[in-house]
Amino acid sequence: MANICVFCSSSSKIDEIYKKAAEELGELIGKCGHTLIYGGSRLGLMGVLSKSVKENGGKVIGIIPEHLQKLAEGEDEIIKAKNMHHRKEIMELKSDAFIALPGGIGTLDEIFEILIGIQLKIHNKPISIININSYYEDLIKQLDKINREGFGDLNFDIVNINDLFHFSENPKEALDYVLKRI
Repeated sequence: MANICVFCSSSSKIDEIYKKAAEELGELIGKCGHTLIYGGSRLGLMGVLSKSVKENGGKVIGIIPEHLQKLAEGEDEIIKAKNMHHRKEIMELKSDAFIALPGGIGTLDEIFEILIGIQLKIHNKPISIININSYYEDLIKQLDKINREGFGDLNFDIVNINDLFHFSENPKEALDYVLKRI
């Protein structure tokens, strides 16, 4: 069974379509017997996701900075990180693959941390970004522009940064993608 790290929002002020996607992803992870590695918050998509994983028989490991530990609830295991940077480091080390649901700047930071690790050959763990409700369309356009303008070429084997990850339309496609590449 795999350790699947999911990056997503802790905001509760979001459309139901995103909550349904988080619930669906949690159900898939749980029913397959995988372990969820996530940011440890009971709020927003994080809370919906972790609850769904648990309800469907999966294990949940929350990794949360010490100053936010009061937001943790219902995990099988809580790992306290010194700060946000340390949290990302632990998440990367404990995970076999990554999936990103919609989120804010924290989610984007986590996505780019993983992409940089792949590009610099620090690791080769797969990541799929779920483009629910066309949420990541502007990011797709920006990444295409980075490639067109030559900023994606860092003289590594991977010239096109779009080769570092996969955009998915739904949770099942994202999970299938990462599991085939572990």
